[in-house]
Amino acid sequence: MGAEEYLNFVHSQCEKYKVPAPEDRPKPRLLLLPKTYKEYPLLYASNPKSGSTSMKKWFLRLGGSRLDFMDMTGVHGGAYTKYTPFRSLVSYSPADTSLDDIIAPYYKVAFVRNPLTRLLSGFRDKVLRRPGSKSGKAIYENSPTVTQDSSDEDKFHAFVKLVLAEKIVNMHFGSQWQKMQVCSWPYDLLANTETTTEQIKVIQEHVAAQQFEFPGSRSEQGTDSEATVTLAHRFYDGFEAAVMEQIYEYYKWDFSILGYAKLDNPNFPYVDLTQEFDYSEPWLLDN
Repeated sequence: MGAEEYLNFVHSQCEKYKVPAPEDRPKPRLLLLPKTYKEYPLLYASNPKSGSTSMKKWFLRLGGSRLDFMDMTGVHGGAYTKYTPFRSLVSYSPADTSLDDIIAPYYKVAFVRNPLTRLLSGFRDKVLRRPGSKSGKAIYENSPTVTQDSSDEDKFHAFVKLVLAEKIVNMHFGSQWQKMQVCSWPYDLLANTETTTEQIKVIQEHVAAQQFEFPGSRSEQGTDSEATVTLAHRFYDGFEAAVMEQIYEYYKWDFSILGYAKLDNPNFPYVDLTQEFDYSEPWLLDN
């Protein structure tokens, strides 16, 4: 599937489900430029748990760093601001210039991901790797039968139910389509995390950065013993059918607008542009 075909599909789904056009063009949640944006005119809309760490490490490489990718830490900023490899579009744009003029020179890119693998990736990151995080603590506080000694699958089941009940709220677990403004933002490329290897080549060619290698995923780098996608069936198969339907309902616009295959689809976790979604109710913006 070509990049243009996928972008056209997403736009057609926005029209099909009558997503209202905003009066003004809202920006995606976080717009980033590499510090060497004059040489490599790339504007990246960062979507958590969809390869954003790899992209920011690549930005560091574009900026001249020769560190091994495994040694690049703190690329998201925060306490490690001096290592931050990007510039915020808001911070580095003149206030008297229109947004359309500001973004015109850049190749505008975002990555999206299957909601099921993205949710599982968020769980692995915020709960299994960081059990003392806010999300990790919420599981043990709200699920009396789940302890530190429980299986990862049991912890995941408790975690998902809390996400669905909105007792765990985090941008890493929320829907993507609205935060990334896929219906209104003028992307040149809306890429799929599942096919990063192929689609990063398109980005490299457009910004003339073919000489800079792109970092692999955590499993490809050896950080994780198993890729999230290989764990999906093991972690989701234990859910009752009613809970899976709740999950699909919670992320229904990510599935329908972005075209991602559900767990029982042979194309999982990739997109399937031929599937039908039975969402006939009137459009509600807060869905």
